[in-house]
Amino acid sequence: MAYKTEAEMVEAIKRAEQIHNFMISGKSIMQEQVAGFFGVPDIIFIKRNKEKQISYAYEAKLTNWTRALTQAFRYKAFVNKSFVILDHDHVEPALSNTDKFCKANVGLISIDDSGSIHCHYNPFFEEPYSPRLEEKFNEKFQL
Repeated sequence: MAYKTEAEMVEAIKRAEQIHNFMISGKSIMQEQVAGFFGVPDIIFIKRNKEKQISYAYEAKLTNWTRALTQAFRYKAFVNKSFVILDHDHVEPALSNTDKFCKANVGLISIDDSGSIHCHYNPFFEEPYSPRLEEKFNEKFQL
Protein backbone atom coordinates (compact mmCIF):
# COMPACT_ATOMS: atom_id res chain seq x y z
CA MET A 1 0.00 0.00 0.00
CA ALA A 2 1.33 3.43 -0.95
CA TYR A 3 1.53 6.45 1.33
CA LYS A 4 -1.49 8.76 1.16
CA THR A 5 0.35 12.07 1.81
CA GLU A 6 3.89 13.39 1.74
CA ALA A 7 3.53 14.34 5.42
CA GLU A 8 2.75 10.70 6.27
CA MET A 9 5.80 9.61 4.29
CA VAL A 10 8.06 12.18 6.00
CA GLU A 11 6.94 10.88 9.40
CA ALA A 12 7.83 7.34 8.31
CA ILE A 13 11.24 8.54 7.11
CA LYS A 14 11.93 10.15 10.49
CA ARG A 15 11.06 6.86 12.24
CA ALA A 16 13.11 4.65 9.89
CA GLU A 17 15.71 2.50 11.63
CA GLN A 18 18.42 3.42 9.09
CA ILE A 19 17.91 7.11 9.87
CA HIS A 20 18.15 6.56 13.61
CA ASN A 21 21.31 4.48 13.23
CA PHE A 22 22.85 7.24 11.12
CA MET A 23 21.86 9.96 13.56
CA ILE A 24 23.09 8.26 16.74
CA SER A 25 26.55 7.49 15.35
CA GLY A 26 27.77 11.02 16.08
CA LYS A 27 26.77 14.58 16.86
CA SER A 28 23.87 15.47 14.56
CA ILE A 29 20.74 17.53 13.91
CA MET A 30 17.56 16.63 12.04
CA GLN A 31 15.02 19.30 11.12
CA GLU A 32 11.98 19.59 8.87
CA GLN A 33 10.89 22.30 6.43
CA VAL A 34 14.01 24.47 6.61
CA ALA A 35 13.28 27.78 4.88
CA GLY A 36 15.43 30.79 4.12
CA PHE A 37 17.80 29.23 1.63
CA PHE A 38 17.29 28.12 -2.01
CA GLY A 39 14.11 26.09 -1.60
CA VAL A 40 12.60 24.33 1.42
CA PRO A 41 13.83 20.77 1.93
CA ASP A 42 11.42 18.40 3.65
CA ILE A 43 14.20 17.16 5.94
CA ILE A 44 17.78 18.19 6.59
CA PHE A 45 20.43 16.28 8.49
CA ILE A 46 23.62 17.82 9.71
CA LYS A 47 26.35 15.65 11.09
CA ARG A 48 29.75 16.53 12.47
CA ASN A 49 32.68 14.28 11.77
CA LYS A 50 36.19 14.87 13.09
CA GLU A 51 37.13 17.61 10.64
CA LYS A 52 33.95 19.29 9.50
CA GLN A 53 30.20 19.56 9.40
CA ILE A 54 28.46 17.60 6.63
CA SER A 55 24.94 18.48 5.53
CA TYR A 56 22.23 16.53 3.72
CA ALA A 57 18.89 17.64 2.26
CA TYR A 58 15.95 15.38 1.41
CA GLU A 59 12.99 16.13 -0.83
CA ALA A 60 10.07 13.73 -0.34
CA LYS A 61 7.49 13.17 -3.05
CA LEU A 62 4.83 10.52 -3.47
CA THR A 63 5.25 10.22 -7.25
CA ASN A 64 6.61 13.32 -9.01
CA TRP A 65 10.30 12.45 -9.30
CA THR A 66 11.04 15.15 -11.91
CA ARG A 67 9.86 17.97 -9.65
CA ALA A 68 11.67 16.40 -6.70
CA LEU A 69 14.89 16.14 -8.70
CA THR A 70 14.72 19.84 -9.63
CA GLN A 71 14.11 20.82 -6.02
CA ALA A 72 16.83 18.52 -4.65
CA PHE A 73 19.32 19.94 -7.16
CA ARG A 74 18.65 23.45 -5.80
CA TYR A 75 19.51 22.32 -2.28
CA LYS A 76 23.03 21.51 -3.46
CA ALA A 77 23.59 25.28 -3.23
CA PHE A 78 23.94 24.90 0.55
CA VAL A 79 24.38 21.19 1.41
CA ASN A 80 26.97 18.53 0.64
CA LYS A 81 24.54 15.80 -0.45
CA SER A 82 20.98 16.06 -1.66
CA PHE A 83 18.45 13.24 -2.10
CA VAL A 84 15.00 12.55 -3.51
CA ILE A 85 12.88 10.17 -1.43
CA LEU A 86 9.94 8.55 -3.20
CA ASP A 87 7.20 6.20 -2.15
CA HIS A 88 8.60 2.75 -2.97
CA ASP A 89 5.36 1.78 -4.72
CA HIS A 90 5.98 4.59 -7.24
CA VAL A 91 9.77 4.58 -7.67
CA GLU A 92 9.92 2.66 -10.99
CA PRO A 93 9.68 5.71 -13.30
CA ALA A 94 12.58 7.35 -11.41
CA LEU A 95 14.61 4.13 -11.56
CA SER A 96 14.17 4.17 -15.33
CA ASN A 97 15.84 7.60 -15.25
CA THR A 98 18.68 6.95 -12.80
CA ASP A 99 21.08 8.52 -15.31
CA LYS A 100 19.46 11.92 -14.60
CA PHE A 101 20.12 11.49 -10.87
CA CYS A 102 23.72 10.50 -11.58
CA LYS A 103 24.26 13.46 -13.91
CA ALA A 104 22.81 15.87 -11.30
CA ASN A 105 24.63 14.04 -8.46
CA VAL A 106 21.37 13.82 -6.53
CA GLY A 107 20.62 10.67 -4.57
CA LEU A 108 17.57 8.49 -5.09
CA ILE A 109 15.94 6.71 -2.15
CA SER A 110 12.57 5.06 -1.69
CA ILE A 111 10.69 4.11 1.45
CA ASP A 112 8.24 1.25 1.60
CA ASP A 113 5.10 1.04 3.71
CA SER A 114 6.95 -0.91 6.43
CA GLY A 115 9.36 2.02 6.84
CA SER A 116 12.36 0.36 5.20
CA ILE A 117 14.58 2.65 3.18
CA HIS A 118 16.03 1.53 -0.16
CA CYS A 119 19.00 3.46 -1.55
CA HIS A 120 19.03 3.32 -5.36
CA TYR A 121 21.73 5.94 -5.98
CA ASN A 122 24.06 7.47 -3.40
CA PRO A 123 25.59 10.73 -4.66
CA PHE A 124 29.21 11.57 -4.04
CA PHE A 125 30.17 14.23 -1.51
CA GLU A 126 30.75 17.70 -2.94
CA GLU A 127 31.03 21.24 -1.68
CA PRO A 128 27.86 23.34 -2.06
CA TYR A 129 27.86 25.50 -5.17
CA SER A 130 26.96 28.73 -3.32
CA PRO A 131 29.58 29.64 -0.68
CA ARG A 132 27.30 32.43 0.57
CA LEU A 133 24.33 30.10 1.18
CA GLU A 134 26.59 27.42 2.64
CA GLU A 135 27.97 29.92 5.13
CA LYS A 136 24.46 31.13 6.04
CA PHE A 137 23.29 27.52 6.44
CA ASN A 138 26.28 26.53 8.59
CA GLU A 139 25.84 29.60 10.81
CA LYS A 140 22.21 28.67 11.43
CA PHE A 141 22.98 25.00 12.16
CA GLN A 142 26.34 25.01 13.91
CA LEU A 143 27.26 21.78 15.70
